[in-house]
Amino acid sequence: MPKEIAGPEVTPGARETQLGEWRIVALKDASFALDGGAMFGVVPRVMWERLTKVNSDHTVPLATTPYLLDNGTYRVLIEPGMGLRWGEKQTAMFHISHDEGHELVTSLRAAGVEPEEITHCLMSHCHWDHIGAACGADGLPVFPKAQHWCPQSERDAALHPDHLRRASYRKEDLQPIIEANLLQTFEGETEILPGLKMVELGGHSDGISLVILETAEGKAAFWADIVPTSNHVHLPFIMAYDMNAALSWEVRTKWIPLAAEEGWLNLLYHDLDQPMGRFVVDAKKRYTFAAI
Repeated sequence: MPKEIAGPEVTPGARETQLGEWRIVALKDASFALDGGAMFGVVPRVMWERLTKVNSDHTVPLATTPYLLDNGTYRVLIEPGMGLRWGEKQTAMFHISHDEGHELVTSLRAAGVEPEEITHCLMSHCHWDHIGAACGADGLPVFPKAQHWCPQSERDAALHPDHLRRASYRKEDLQPIIEANLLQTFEGETEILPGLKMVELGGHSDGISLVILETAEGKAAFWADIVPTSNHVHLPFIMAYDMNAALSWEVRTKWIPLAAEEGWLNLLYHDLDQPMGRFVVDAKKRYTFAAI
């Protein structure tokens, strides 16, 4: 791993909570790193380096955080994670680490659930750092009894990426799931279970989707790469990785204010320390993050 330059101290956030009948657990998969400039887009480094630790090679450390939703009848996994199928070159390039139990199946079992008990596996989009753990070292699906869901546009991009998308997808992450007849796709919006839906939004990728859980006690949302970390809630903080920044802006200016106004519980995939929290408005009338 590259040397880390000291950043702001962050109080670790909660990793488990209850919303209505649903137990929500932030699991652990991998830690890795991506270029800081790309993670913060047009935001000047002098601004974003105050918010996060920065490695000596100018990358910023990130997490991959799958989520378990468990109501005793259904056990839903949101976003499998990046997994273990990486060579030496890729591991070094992205500083991939599974230290301290950062591995999906181990983390899932620590939460009291076996892979065979997962009933649904929801994939917001099919980038390699989000679905690599859906298949194991043997190339077979890790969750053999689960319905796997992703947008049809993401399935198409994973199987037939063009030159703009090729670096973000690996066909082998999805093909075994298709061959096992475990994959279901949708366009626009679909209800997976009562109160649990996926809404295709686009922007970061063609079909990136928001996962929304609605209960009598309130709503929760998994933001994938729409809001990757707690430092990306401020509306202009759009990643350079986004395929369509203009659409990302439209998506963010609609959904982030709604989540803040209604007090949603927000689940963040790439944040190292604060996986759950609320979107709030600060003294400067900017949207920001309050951990729980």
